[in-house]
Amino acid sequence: MDDKERVLTLASAARKAGVNPDELKVMISEGKLDAVETEGGNLLISENSLKLIIKESQIIDIEPNNQEIITEDVKQLLSQAAFFIERQESELKTYKEREGKHISLLENAEIHINKALDQLNNLQKQNLLLSNENRDLLKTLLKLKINRK
Repeated sequence: MDDKERVLTLASAARKAGVNPDELKVMISEGKLDAVETEGGNLLISENSLKLIIKESQIIDIEPNNQEIITEDVKQLLSQAAFFIERQESELKTYKEREGKHISLLENAEIHINKALDQLNNLQKQNLLLSNENRDLLKTLLKLKINRK
């Protein structure tokens, strides 16, 4: 048991689990339940350990002799639930595949966009160079015109 873990007395743990305290003692002696004995002889039970026992007790054991207990309605509901889960898993797989394809398309688009941006950057540099050359040509023409006069 951790130092910071919540603990319950035997009586409160039994009430919380809905079982007889003697049953909890048996589980403790079998090592199924985590507990510590105080100096006064009281048992303190780990709340997390108790939660595991409660979960286990909520699971229905289906043995050949109690299968009649499960009605046809319950069997049908279980079958529908299993079908629903399978369908959900199948749809999830489809969505994951689509997501993978979309990511791939986006990555390819990003590559093309970066190439286009690089080309635009190069065109802008060339445009600046041409603009500077055009200015130089205009200056030269103006000088020639002035000198002609």
